[in-house]
Amino acid sequence: MGVKDWGFRRVLLLAVGIFALVGLAAAHSNAFVRVKVETANVREGPGTRFDRSWQAYENYPLKVVGRRGDWLKTVDFEGYEGWIHAPLTDRQPAVVVKNEWANIRSGPGTKHPVAFTAERGVAFLLLGTRGSWLKVEHADGDDGWIHKSLVWGAD
Repeated sequence: MGVKDWGFRRVLLLAVGIFALVGLAAAHSNAFVRVKVETANVREGPGTRFDRSWQAYENYPLKVVGRRGDWLKTVDFEGYEGWIHAPLTDRQPAVVVKNEWANIRSGPGTKHPVAFTAERGVAFLLLGTRGSWLKVEHADGDDGWIHKSLVWGAD
């Protein structure tokens, strides 16, 4: 094999490696995480030296749009961006009510009675699905079913 062949192979291997890393970053970007602690600060930048923009509460879903070290750049259902420390999140699916209010029913369908209602911004852990209905649980333990058109989050 000549010198030119080795040079070409090195460039090819480097290109394949770069595309693999970009693919991994893209796979992580636009993924959802949920806040796994009771309260988490969402900051203006990736670190505690940056001001707190707002707070997110347990089970609140965030869409990951970037990463710097242990910090995730996220966006919420209203389009607010901010940075959260990654160890305060996990990949368990969660959703947040996007309408002014939503009925949480005792079963998957409108024929089931309303168990309780939730206002816009209330977050739930996603436990399962049945068709267009989602089985959800609030941090206080209340659970029920909500139609997926009423929430934002999860993949």
